[in-house]
Amino acid sequence: MTSSSETPAVKPPSEYTPRAWTVIFGASMAVFCSVGFINSYGVFQEYYLQHQLAHESDSTVAWLGGVSIFFIFISSVVSGSLLDMFGPRMILCVGSVGTVFSIMMASLCHEFYQFLLAQAVSMGIWMSLLVTPCVALVGQYIKIKRAAALGIVISGSSLGGVIWPIIINELLKNDSIGFGWTMRIVGFIMIPLLTIACVCCRSPPSPAGQVPDKESSPTQEPKQQPPRRPDFSILKSPALRLTCLGFFVIYFGMFAPFFFTTSYAARQGFSEDLSFYTVSIINGASMFGRILPGIIADKYGRYNCCIIFTFLSGVIALCWTKATSVAGLVIWCIAYGFTSGAILSLQQVCAVQIATPQTLGLAVGTIMASASFSAMASVPISGELSGTYGYLALSIYSGVSLIVGSLLLLVARLAQSKKLLAVI
Repeated sequence: MTSSSETPAVKPPSEYTPRAWTVIFGASMAVFCSVGFINSYGVFQEYYLQHQLAHESDSTVAWLGGVSIFFIFISSVVSGSLLDMFGPRMILCVGSVGTVFSIMMASLCHEFYQFLLAQAVSMGIWMSLLVTPCVALVGQYIKIKRAAALGIVISGSSLGGVIWPIIINELLKNDSIGFGWTMRIVGFIMIPLLTIACVCCRSPPSPAGQVPDKESSPTQEPKQQPPRRPDFSILKSPALRLTCLGFFVIYFGMFAPFFFTTSYAARQGFSEDLSFYTVSIINGASMFGRILPGIIADKYGRYNCCIIFTFLSGVIALCWTKATSVAGLVIWCIAYGFTSGAILSLQQVCAVQIATPQTLGLAVGTIMASASFSAMASVPISGELSGTYGYLALSIYSGVSLIVGSLLLLVARLAQSKKLLAVI
């Protein structure tokens, strides 16, 4: 007779069910069309300065990218709370329609204020309904290996940052297409991708599964669950507040290389094609930086890895102006893309880690909103620094912001555990 001690342990079922993978794929499509498109703004920055907005300064045109990021982030508090209350389906549908509408309106723009309303304000608001709900939704499905799952989702933005600049650049170079039809083609490409996101992203099944209540009649319709009330208790958490402060400082300098590497390469005399493709190189490396560090973070700690990669990003940003050859520029873009990609991925995981199941959307949205003002200000500040003082000043500004932010994240990590070797 076999003793109970010799009975093999039953392996728990994997969280990565077919339904979870479907949600991860749909969320990646949403992020590809939202943050991935915003990551390609460096191409628009250089194009606008040569065409429609040639009479404007670098810092003025840079406001377009900064304002779009601001509205994506500041609106995340609302979109995250809406997910906690109502689920993802309607939010994603509204955000998808609004995003495509904004792109179509941008195709008709000629003046700065028109671009500001269509490509910055409107697009940022609608895209916020795509980003935060998708990130928080995946966190509801995956609870153990969250960093890896969210890394896969966030890598969709990197893939978008690789593909969109190439598509946009090739279309803009074709005189028979022009700017207007370039934007319309982008909108048409997004329609099926966002449709996939809306279909695939569903709320997780209830813990009780799909079994009907025993006291209910088999033919009786299930009762409609009322919307959940938002739970704001997470906002009192010291770890959340310190994390918000850390990312507030980080975002002052993190996007500078994403938006100004193209113009830096052009000023250094590199070929036009290489200048445009620096954005794709950074985002291509960022895609791996959002997946691989996530896998490591699940084992060694999400905050621990985020602190290390943020510090490394700061050091690499300080070396920006030393990239004076083609090989040097490519290597620098790859290095910065990889380490900064880890920040964007692990930021969401840190938010999910300190949240409860009922406050996932609010926690993710709050941390993103905390960085909204610095993210908006960073782009015009970067434009002013590069235009007035040169790219060395921009390099120092970006690097110092990242290093100081990593130290603040260290304080947030110590607020959770003062043991230096703890997996946090």
